[in-house]
Amino acid sequence: VITLVGDAAVSHALGATYTDAGATASDDVDGDVTSSIVATGTVDVNTAGDYTITYAVSDAAGNAATAVTRTVTVSDTTLPVITLVGDAAVSHALGATYTDAGATATDDIDGDITARVTTSGAVEIDTVGSYTITYSVTDAAGNAAVAVTRVVTVADAGAPSITLIGDSVVSHAQGTPYTDAGATASDDVDGDITSKVTTSGTVDVNTAGEYTITYTVLDSAGNDAAAVVRTVTVADAILPVITLVGDAVVSHALGATYTDAGATATDDVDGDIT
Repeated sequence: VITLVGDAAVSHALGATYTDAGATASDDVDGDVTSSIVATGTVDVNTAGDYTITYAVSDAAGNAATAVTRTVTVSDTTLPVITLVGDAAVSHALGATYTDAGATATDDIDGDITARVTTSGAVEIDTVGSYTITYSVTDAAGNAAVAVTRVVTVADAGAPSITLIGDSVVSHAQGTPYTDAGATASDDVDGDITSKVTTSGTVDVNTAGEYTITYTVLDSAGNDAAAVVRTVTVADAILPVITLVGDAVVSHALGATYTDAGATATDDVDGDIT
């Protein structure tokens, strides 16, 4: 009697080394006759198909056992593997052209099967949101890889810009009202956002010195523009005025003592500086 070691039907991975489990044999007179078993048949591990191993044995009296067989099915059962090119999570600027980095795929039997990779999903570059790209592939034996995904987050990542109206450095006459020229702001997505510009800083027109006006703005996505600054220098720039007391041309008697009538002086800031 021949007894298989292991199963009578075996599935085996294509390309992998095959080691048969064998069989045992016993006889009511001779006892253990396993060493006399003759196994016939081969397994071509590199070619998919069904292969039969047949075990036969005879006892010392020439009695032949009923042959026993094992069927070995060689097939490609290993899944291919997909590998992303680049990151699985990508941030992308709103409105900019998107080019996906793609993915590669390999199989233990078929080798490089990147050309078979299929991609599903789309990125709406003009709409803020998260988009999923899914990569799939199947090898020649029909084994489907575990799908791999990439998440592309489309967001407004561009900072707005501020443009001063007028000069960045301004001289201003002390004591006169100051009206700032302001600034404009624009964003690649929101357009004209001048109305969102905020201004900080004040100018004390009655005190000479340098004053700073700072302009800032945020777009609707929260992107902060680079701050822009105007420097206002308040100074007394108006000349004082001298006024003669008396006439500018005077006739005086020869030999008589001369006493000049003098003059007065006023300044817009300092007042009477006679």
